[in-house]
Amino acid sequence: MERLYIQNRRNVSTMRFWQFAECFYKHIFSTYAILIGNLKKISYQGKMPDSMKIILNLEAELYFQQGLRQNKAEKFSDAIANFDKALKCKPDYPEALSQKGFALGCLGRHMDAIACFDLTLELRTDACWVWHNRAIALGKLERHDEALNSFDRALEFNFNSPTIWHNRGITLCDLGHYEKAIISFDRTINLQPDAYWGWNNKGNALKQLGRYEEAVNSYDRAIEFDPNNVMAWHNRGASLSNWGRYEKAIVSFDRALAIQPDYYKAWLHKGITWEKLQHYSEAIASYNRALQLQPNDHVILYNKARCYALQNNIEAAIENLQQAIILCPEQYLQMIPTHSDFDKIREDGRFQALIQQPNR
Repeated sequence: MERLYIQNRRNVSTMRFWQFAECFYKHIFSTYAILIGNLKKISYQGKMPDSMKIILNLEAELYFQQGLRQNKAEKFSDAIANFDKALKCKPDYPEALSQKGFALGCLGRHMDAIACFDLTLELRTDACWVWHNRAIALGKLERHDEALNSFDRALEFNFNSPTIWHNRGITLCDLGHYEKAIISFDRTINLQPDAYWGWNNKGNALKQLGRYEEAVNSYDRAIEFDPNNVMAWHNRGASLSNWGRYEKAIVSFDRALAIQPDYYKAWLHKGITWEKLQHYSEAIASYNRALQLQPNDHVILYNKARCYALQNNIEAAIENLQQAIILCPEQYLQMIPTHSDFDKIREDGRFQALIQQPNR
């Protein structure tokens, strides 16, 4: 499951108040715009009058609320423009900095997002969702150790958040610490027993450890809470296939494809499972469906070539191998000369010509 930034919005009643205030502000602003503009231009010696502070704070809050609504509508560039206006009025505005970071992260500008989150945390060190979103950004940049530290800081301020524990677990998986990841996923599930995403990713960690029976049980719990979860059905099939329960794996892949027929990974892994059963025609049919969805996937082309070679269909094997080699020459020109799946066609002149071509 992909880790996502969390928008920690204010409550609905507050949002409604500021929607009313914005309408009122626009009305009076149209009348007094010149006066306010002149007040802003005044060079104050010493302390700014309280009346000017009130005007700036009100203006900052209204820009902030506009940005919040644009974030919610996924109009992130417009939201950033409004947060910048809010920060011009009120530079030490942690909520505006945090929400600007959220918008930047959603646009894939993760370094800029981290800079905003760091500024926010200078003003409010106990902002758990800012620590969480900072961790998300670090994870997107593959700085997983730093991300883990940020998740731990988030947990200091919100120890009972299933979301933070879950995303911490995914980061531990990224680091290859699957046993520790399972502990984090268990914390998620203890806090929210119907968290299908926690059960699914616990299954993924167990699968990585080769604990396939436990993984399948975890996917079953995920499916119990979300019967149409295509990832859980697919991952269940992959674990069953690795466990040697090939027929049951096919059933799981079929369930995934009934939910999402264009999920190419399910077609790919269904084909791999048919191969394990030595049902090469069925495997090729599954690979063909996967290729319709991912025409330039060299793995699918190579797998098809192996199936055709095992069927002694030389022409089809060579055709698919050529396409795989064009896409990934370094890998396959080294692999195919010694792979046992090509033993039946190894002495054929066309195969020999193919493997003797120079590395492109």
